[in-house]
Amino acid sequence: MKEVKGLKDWKKAEELAAERMQMVSPLLAEGLDAAKAREIRAKLCQQTGLSERTLRRYVARYRAEGFDGLKPKGRESRKTGEAIPEKLLEQAILLRREVPRRSVAQIIQILEWEGLAQPGQLKRSTLQEKLAQRGYSSRQMRMYADAGVATRRFQRRHRNSLWHSDIKYGPYLPLGPGGSSKQVFFGGHAG
Repeated sequence: MKEVKGLKDWKKAEELAAERMQMVSPLLAEGLDAAKAREIRAKLCQQTGLSERTLRRYVARYRAEGFDGLKPKGRESRKTGEAIPEKLLEQAILLRREVPRRSVAQIIQILEWEGLAQPGQLKRSTLQEKLAQRGYSSRQMRMYADAGVATRRFQRRHRNSLWHSDIKYGPYLPLGPGGSSKQVFFGGHAG
């Protein structure tokens, strides 16, 4: 474990590890049978509000790393590598663009079948998050696919067979002799 930054953080980590040690110490007794351990865990869960899984994790960390295993792992000690390689993410984006209604699970399955990803390498939630960050979540893709009235494309067969214009109300500006304020309009047109 990397050193926690600052003396204050270090003290806090030590205190938290001591609290965790005190909490799980009854579960570390030698010769503890499964039924008694289950009873102790249930009592601890009720008293502390922690889950049984968390208590099991604390015990496992203590057995593997000792007291240091009970210290919180800071953000800097987590993996810094990219969760999904860029080339793999690009392939996932291509698959999503190809069929916008394709689920993340289907994308992962295709990538594994094509040998681009190892089985179990991609986690659904991580890929879903990365696709959303890039603008390719299923919701974002539906938005582009559903052609509502406001987004329907319209064009005429021949150039200049239809003209339309748009107008925007502008500010009041001093115009003409005497500089009296008049509202201006902005217009545009297209052919």
